[in-house]
Formats: sequence, structure tokens, C-alpha cells
Amino acid sequence: MDVSNKLNRELLRWIQSLDLAYSIKNVKRDFANGFLVAEILSRYYDKDISMHSYDNGIGMKVKKDNWDQLVKLFARFADLELLTTKSDIDAIIHCQNGAAVSFLTKLYQCLTKRTIQPTAVPQPPTGVGNMGAPITKGLDTVEEIPPYAKPTNSAFIRDKMRESEIAEMQDQTQINRKVRDIHAQHEETQQLERLMTDSDRYPALRSASKATVLRGATKPVRNDDSNPVLMTQQIVREVQIKTINQKGLEKLRATREAKENESLGYSGSSGLLGDGRGVASFDTRGMNGGHSNPELVQRRKPMDLLNETVSNKLTSMGLALKPRGGKDKFENFVDNAYEGNVFGEQECVEVLRSIGTEAELLVVSFLDFPREFWKFVGLMYPFLAEHDESHPFFLGAVNLFVTLGHQCIRRDSTASSLFMPEFLLPKFTTILSRYSSKRAPLLRILYAFLPNTALAHIQAIKQMREAMNDDIPLFIHMLTILIGMENELDDTLVDLYHYYCCIGLETPCEKLRAACLSMLIPFLNYDVNLIVDLLPRLTQLSSRHAWWEVKAQLLIVASAFLRVAPTHQMQNEVETGDDIAVPEEPARDFTDQIELCLTIIEREFHPEASLNLRRVGLSYLARNLEHYQELVPLYVDVLFSLPIPLPIRGASGATYQLLPLVSNWDAVAIAKQVFYEHKNQSPDPDVLIVMWKCFEQLSHTGQQLSVRMLYDQMKGYVVSGFSSASTCELSANIVKVALVALDGSEIDVFQHAALVETLQKLVSRNVEDIRQQTVVKMLHDAHVLGAGSAERVLRCVNNLRSMCDVDTFKSSLFSIAFELDG
Repeated sequence: MDVSNKLNRELLRWIQSLDLAYSIKNVKRDFANGFLVAEILSRYYDKDISMHSYDNGIGMKVKKDNWDQLVKLFARFADLELLTTKSDIDAIIHCQNGAAVSFLTKLYQCLTKRTIQPTAVPQPPTGVGNMGAPITKGLDTVEEIPPYAKPTNSAFIRDKMRESEIAEMQDQTQINRKVRDIHAQHEETQQLERLMTDSDRYPALRSASKATVLRGATKPVRNDDSNPVLMTQQIVREVQIKTINQKGLEKLRATREAKENESLGYSGSSGLLGDGRGVASFDTRGMNGGHSNPELVQRRKPMDLLNETVSNKLTSMGLALKPRGGKDKFENFVDNAYEGNVFGEQECVEVLRSIGTEAELLVVSFLDFPREFWKFVGLMYPFLAEHDESHPFFLGAVNLFVTLGHQCIRRDSTASSLFMPEFLLPKFTTILSRYSSKRAPLLRILYAFLPNTALAHIQAIKQMREAMNDDIPLFIHMLTILIGMENELDDTLVDLYHYYCCIGLETPCEKLRAACLSMLIPFLNYDVNLIVDLLPRLTQLSSRHAWWEVKAQLLIVASAFLRVAPTHQMQNEVETGDDIAVPEEPARDFTDQIELCLTIIEREFHPEASLNLRRVGLSYLARNLEHYQELVPLYVDVLFSLPIPLPIRGASGATYQLLPLVSNWDAVAIAKQVFYEHKNQSPDPDVLIVMWKCFEQLSHTGQQLSVRMLYDQMKGYVVSGFSSASTCELSANIVKVALVALDGSEIDVFQHAALVETLQKLVSRNVEDIRQQTVVKMLHDAHVLGAGSAERVLRCVNNLRSMCDVDTFKSSLFSIAFELDG
């Protein structure tokens, strides 16, 4: 037994006096799960600890659960705070030498307030050949081990594997990497010790006298007979080197590599991992223009190509990799990029891009050596797992995998579709489970290795279902993302999505429910009848749940249905009218469903709703105002209740694309509604902004008659805006739009009595007044608009001069501006 695992006599007597339920046979293992520690504490704190809460098991989960309870107990008592060190507890859990004895010593001192005297370790007798210090193996002491007793590579690795950092790793690739690093570290340590060791240990030359004493006198070596030996000279012929042509060299290499691949199990008939599942082979004549003989094409391993690409790119950037324990250059590059000590982020991203440029060659090699792709995924795993979704390393790795996937599909779609369940999905499962923000890019990688067909996607979804068998909500959330990646839908695929969507709508998680509601839009575009039967359930969700994303998705679905339902009815009517035969099923009436959608909108879309919900509703309902005029008053009320815009961040994973309001709403209806609500009030900047945008939208779309009609109806309210400094510019902008629309007509905007009265008041203002400056600029712009408009402007200015005091008019900007023009 290791000396550091032996209990002090006083400590052993104390433990025996407690009459524990289990006897101690192996200290570091018996105390690893914390059960005996809890039983010791129960002798002192019987009211604060319940033994039925602790399990005497050997599993890692049991150990951690027991020690978590003990740590909480330690934190409750000041005397036990010294025992809460996480590193000490991890060392006990993983049975490290000396950890349990050290902890029990601290526990004894905390509970009994006594100090244990250290026991002296007997020293071996010193002699001529043994000048070293005594061997100790405490946790905090440096071991003075003689060379013959130092641990071998296997023993050193075994001890290191018990450390908590490695013992709790689940990824086999990371464990293998750690083992290689430990092995390289031990080799370097041994090499350093040999270089710095005492010269007496490895003497370069022994003295002749000492050698003589030990071996005796030297004697000449003779044959059995005393005759002298006849020395003969051997004649060595000169080596003749024959040149080989390139064709023979390529054939020789191909034959040799074929034998190596056959011995390693890389034959084309074997499975991806040598389990008998077939991988479709491809014709290598695509290389070199398609004229090369397949037998003569040199098949290179992927790691060789990666090493060459990384080396060339780093050389072109003036960088170099230091050798590290015999690792490949690509693996060494990944380690350096992960550690961040040698290269910058941008440099590493450039290397990943350079690998992407060699994707075609890499794919050919990966299909020849499928096991190498498993290794490649393991090496790239830290880029995807350890960095955020916006980190350059994560984005670079995603782009590289997507590029490889597309190339694989082009080369061999059958073999590529096997890469996804065999190599990618097992690695990505942990990341998909832990990080919801990374699911979309990772699923994009998985789909990149699949043919863009409904059948291939159905098979992939079933494989994901098997991989996520223990987490159905996670699988459903993945489907809400995948449906947005579908370019081709058929009845089977839609039924599969629809089935799990209905399950997700009934889950208690509102994030998942909101994500499932986002799936209804693709269903609606595929077949409106898939949504019709769900609308009553959506009404129940509207009245039952209060989370804003659920309500936002309900508004989006209701808006989409209101747009699609009339179009669907018109198509049915046209088809029924064109066909002479009576259709098998009568056209479905959506009146009740439209009423349900309007009910959802009126219930959730109002000025008191959450800010994000109002913004989403304004964006998506703008396109419904033309056909559903009853929504216009509600829309305007919500529009004026909206403060400064804020960004929308959804937690369900759904994307809220806010469409521009002006290009989608019914400008005439909005302008009329705004005017009717505010015509008897003083001018308001928000009202004039909405009116101005409505006028602009009508003008840009060529609806000049609508502009004339609206201005004639609202000119009194617009002109009143010139009297306020906060609204005069907005009123001027509206008048400018109206002037463009009225160009060529007989209507004279400047003869409006209210406008003339307002201009007369502005003449008496100071030339620095913003209102006078704004009106004069408007008249000047109208004057250069055209001959007809210029004549009307001058007529207006002359009338204004006749109605005002001469000196007052001459000192105003009206006189200055138009005398310069005239």
C-alpha cells in the first residue's frame, strides 16, 4: 500500500471509536463516495444530517450527489469551512493517493480540536551507493524517487487519468488527445532528466584500473588452433541505379497503397467503420481532366492533405508551427488555435478558409478513407463546442463543414448520406442538447451532407429521432428549425412535421410552443387545410397563455391565414367555373376561420400589449389592411402607442422578420383614419409624419389621383402645421408631394384661404424664424418645379405683398428670395 494512504494510529483509533457501519479496508476507495464521511458527521451533528439521503454506491453520479450534500453541510458550520475546497473533494472522488488521509486529518482536527503529530517515516540506511533523500509521497511534498523506481509511461498515464479534469471527460477524442499530451510530457521530462542528471549516473568512460579489477586482465582472442588467422578482403560491387519512368512509378505506388489499405481494412466493400455496411465507390477519373487511369491516380490520406494545406498557408503568412510530441501539423494547428498563444483569430480563420479551397481533393480522400473523417470531426469539435455561435472559429468551422458536405454530395451522395448518422450526429448530439443558439448552424451542417430530396430528409429525421430518444422536446425544436431549410416538401414529409408540431403545441414549455407555431406558416403555404382544423386550438392558446412570443406567433399565423384564405377561395371558384364536371369535394368556406383569426388579432393586438408584440403586429398586419378595413382603427391606435424602436430577441429560436410598414400598408385607409381621429385637434408631429409617409407611398406607386383627393380633404389640417416650429417642415413636405401630384392640373394650392392667412402671419416674423425659412424654401422649390408652378408662386407672393405692410414685406425673406429670382 502507498505510504500516503496509511492512516495515523491516532486517526485510526478515532475512526474505530465511532463504530461506523462499514469497516475500512482501502482508505482511498472507502471514503471516495462520501458515505462514511457523512456517517462520521452524523455522530457529531445528528440533527442536521440524515443518512437516508446518502447512497453507498460507486457510480460517479452517486459520489457527486453525496459530496454536494456534504459541501452544503460544511457551509452551514464555521468549524467545517476548511473542508469545502473543491480540488480536495475532486481528488477524493477520483481516488488520488493521499487525498482521503489528508481530508480525514482536517476533519479530525475540525471536529475534535486536536492536532495530529506527523509520523516520521523510517529512512533507509545511507551508504556509498545511496546518497538520496528519503522517499515521501505526501500531497504537498516533492518525491525523491530513485531512477529505477520512477513510473513508466503507462503508470504515469494511469495516475494522470485519475485526475478530475480527465476522469470526467466523455468525448473519446479529447481523452485520446490528453493521453497523447501526457505521454509527450513524460517523454520530454525523461529527456530533460537524462540531460541534467549527475555525471556519476551515466559515466562516459570508466577508468581502466577499475575495469581491470572488475573484469580481470584482458586476453587476446585466438582460434582453437594457434595458427594465425588469414584475413581476406571482400570486394563490393558498385550499385547500379536504373531510372524508372513516371508511369511505372505511379503504378508501383498504387499497388503498394492498395496493399496497405487492404491490410488496414479500408477496402471499398467495407463499411464506414469496417462493420460490413457498404460504401458506394466513385470513379477517380474525375481527377486530372478525366483522362487518367484509375489505377494510376495516387490516393492520398486526408491527414496528409490537411498537413500540406496548413503548412503552405502558414508559410505564406510568415508563420511556423513548433513540433509538439510528434503530432501532425493539422492537429498541432488545432491545438495552437484552441490555446490562442501562437496565432490570432483572423490568421486561424484564414487557414480554415484555405482548407475549404481544397475541399474537392479532401472529399475524394475522405471517401477513400472514411475513418479519417471521424478523426477530422473529432479534431474540429472544440471549434464548435467551446466557442459562441458568433465567434470566428465557430463560423469558420461551420462554413468548412458545409463546403465539405456539398462537395461530398456532388461526388457520391450515397456515401455522403452515411457520414451524417455515423460521424457527425453522434458528435453533435451534446452540443445540440446544451446550446440552443447553435442548433441552426449545426443542423445546416447535417443537411449539407444529405441529398436535397424529401426521402433523404425523412430518413435523416428518423435517425435524429433515434439519437434524441431521451429528449423529445429537443427533437421537436430541431424540427422547427429544419422545416425552414426544406426546399422540397411532399405529403409524407409534411405529415411527419405536422405530427410532431401538434405534439409540441400541447407541451407545457412556452418556448417550444412558440417555435411550433412558427411551423404553421410552411404548412399554410403547402395546404391551407392543415391549418383550418388547428385554428380553434390556437384560439385557446391565445386566451390561456401570456408569453409574448406565443402571442406574436399567433398574430403572424392569423395574418398569413387572412391573406391566403381569400386567394384560396378565388382559386376554387375559378377551377369550379372552368370545369364542366362537378368537383368531388365542394369548395370549403373559410368564413368561420376568418372570424377566428380576427378574434385573435383583436384580443392580442392593442395599445396595452407588450412592445415587441406591437412591433411584430404592425409589421405583419400591414398587408391585411387593404382587404380588412375593420383592422385600420386598431392598427392606427397601436401605431401611435409605439415608442422608440427596440430590437426583438426571441427565446424560442424563431426569427421575426419585421417588414417595412410603409410599403405594405393601405396608405389611403391609414391617412383617412389618422385624419378623422385628429382633424379637430392641434397639429401633432406624429400624425403629420404618418400622413407624409402615406402621401409619399401613394406618389411613389403612381397613385396621383389618390394624392389629390387626400390633400383636398386634409389641406386644412396640413396648412395649420405651418404655425408651429415642430410641425412646419412636415407640413411643407406634404405640400411638396401634393404639388408634384397636382402638376398639370388647374388646382392652385397657393390660393387656399387658410394657407394665405398663415403666410400673412409669417411675413411679420423675424427672418431667423424657422417657420418663415421653411415656407420660403417650400415656395422656392415650387418655383423651380415648372412654368405653371412658378407662375402660381409669383402670384401668391404678389398677393401677399399687397396685403402686408411695405416695409415689413421688404424686410422678410419672401421679398429677398423672389427679388433675387426675378
